[in-house]
Amino acid sequence: MKFLISAAGTGGHVFPALEFGKECIKNDHDVVWIGTKNGIENRVVPEEIKLLTIPMRGFRGKKFFLKIVSLFGLIASIFKSIYYIQKNNTDYIVCFGGYISLPVGLSAWICRKPLFLHEQNAIMGTSNKALKKFSELIFLGFPINESVTKKMKLVGNPIKKLNKNSSLDSNQEPLRVYVTGGSQGSEFINQNIPIALNALEMPLEVRHQSGSGKSIGVKELYSNNITVEVKEFYDLPQDSIVWSHFIISRAGALSLSESMSLKRGSVMIPLPSAIDNHQLLNASNIVDLGMGLVHEEFESLELLSQKLKNIIVSREYVQWSKKENNLDHFQAARTMLSSILKF
Repeated sequence: MKFLISAAGTGGHVFPALEFGKECIKNDHDVVWIGTKNGIENRVVPEEIKLLTIPMRGFRGKKFFLKIVSLFGLIASIFKSIYYIQKNNTDYIVCFGGYISLPVGLSAWICRKPLFLHEQNAIMGTSNKALKKFSELIFLGFPINESVTKKMKLVGNPIKKLNKNSSLDSNQEPLRVYVTGGSQGSEFINQNIPIALNALEMPLEVRHQSGSGKSIGVKELYSNNITVEVKEFYDLPQDSIVWSHFIISRAGALSLSESMSLKRGSVMIPLPSAIDNHQLLNASNIVDLGMGLVHEEFESLELLSQKLKNIIVSREYVQWSKKENNLDHFQAARTMLSSILKF
């Protein structure tokens, strides 16, 4: 069968799509990918997948002029997507959310091709909301913050399987913390987490992912008590998750799916500007599972340090690592593929 995938922009959309694409190829299906010219997909999509581009840009949160530009880009992207669908004799179209899904999903409907959506977050994104009525099935990465319909199926977020023991060595000293702002990095985390950890006045080992172009000066913010490695991007962030006792991160769907699947709890600092406040809703799912806590940016650094101290002194991170959940993100890609092939 021939699949067409759409995903662009952040790693939260692209990496789950990548794992699904690999699952298709492993099962002898052909895959075409629609992305953008400058997105992260240009670096990570393998040669086995044909990467095509459309001129679509984001719409929400933009100024009026840029919205007009996006509107023209949408029209051009629909025509180009129709061409790609027909040229590649596509059987199934799978959109992973974000602005690029809108023209691809509408093109699937125009071409009368089966459309499937994947929503990574705990609330439906704008494009997926618009495409719901045109889709055959909507795969959910997390329990959704709205009424679940018969067209929705909770499968998790496709993530790469790690062939390492993820059980926590709770006696390892000093304590190890993985700090990450996601694939794009976070200035708030880069500037404030070193200060909050310094205030604990205890030896720690830290791996800190700063984001592309954001590493300058971060390492110098840490005190001498802390052994720290700062990288702009870890190619295998799961290794750092398994290495750690717990994680300090934003609340992006992919980061949380990886941490919970690898049995590590998280101190989550949701991005306050996230569209529809989806990161706070994602974090709420982790709190409900008993695998982490939330600290919001408007709260003080003193409070954050106190929360971190309580986690360490009470060894709460050990309890986080023992929690069970029924959502197997490692099997999400396989479940999606088998469900699609039934249509």
